[in-house]
Amino acid sequence: MVIVMSTDASQADIERVLARLGEQNCVGELTVGVERTIVTVVGPTTPSLEEDVRTLPQVDSVVRLEKSYKLAGRESNPAGTTVEVGGVSVGGPELVLIAGPGSVESAEQIATLAPLLRAAGATALAGATMRPEQSPYAFQGLGEEGLRLLAQAGRDAGLAIVNEAASVDRVETVGSYADVIEIGPYNMRNFGLLEAVAAMGKPVLLRRDLAGTIDDWLLSAEHVLLKGNPQVILCESGIRTYEHSTNTTPDISAVPLLKSMTHLPVVVDPAYSSGSARLVPPLALAAVAAGADGLVLAVHANPDHALIDGPQSLTPTAFEALVKAVTELASTLGRRVASG
Repeated sequence: MVIVMSTDASQADIERVLARLGEQNCVGELTVGVERTIVTVVGPTTPSLEEDVRTLPQVDSVVRLEKSYKLAGRESNPAGTTVEVGGVSVGGPELVLIAGPGSVESAEQIATLAPLLRAAGATALAGATMRPEQSPYAFQGLGEEGLRLLAQAGRDAGLAIVNEAASVDRVETVGSYADVIEIGPYNMRNFGLLEAVAAMGKPVLLRRDLAGTIDDWLLSAEHVLLKGNPQVILCESGIRTYEHSTNTTPDISAVPLLKSMTHLPVVVDPAYSSGSARLVPPLALAAVAAGADGLVLAVHANPDHALIDGPQSLTPTAFEALVKAVTELASTLGRRVASG
């Protein structure tokens, strides 16, 4: 249930509504807009409570939600949510570019690459350091040392840091270095991990499970929001289908669909979904045209020698060319690429 207050509602009017909800063992989550305050009700609601709230002073309307994700639904914040990452608002008019290698391989690799990405237009630096690979024989990352190298390179280049926390015991370590904590696709339903990450109070980049529906995805976001952390960025990185020509099947349709269902910002990773650097530019442009708020791109100085994700990684030169194309397309759509 969502309660829309009138434009001239006072703080006392809002407190009266919250008190009435509390009497029924419900909690009201406030979204304060420019003109109105919206109260999203969390807890067991009844028709009688709905009618009771309608009679309170300065309550403009009450909307009953049929969806189980009350906080993530667009109705709870029709104006849309923006998440601050390194001085840039994700979800606003600017497009945010998150870029970096599939994995941090050495101090020289990441220190050399970071300033090139910054100069080309990236605002955040990503690179796996404790990445759980499906194969136990694949490169798993440099651990906390790799995270330290990533953070240092980001600071030197003026880039925010994005890094994945793959288990609850790694959340505190990742959170001590990263500006944004990533939840990988295999952990979208790891609710204990989601709650631990939410408690860090930092922005969360939540990737879609390979077999997850959009409803499943938004319910996972709800776990973070319900713990009091509103800073969730959804990342579409492909779904598992019968098609084997790509790593996963890129779901560009998820972008406009999410825009109608949720107020949370949406970014797209065309590299992970396609698994092919050749497909990254057209998919990236398609995502921007569909309304994505940003892109996550794999970039490596020498993709043929990358320890992981080489086939899907752009060279710095190819990344720079893509940024120019994205900038031109964004301009025609009334948007711009964030400069940080």
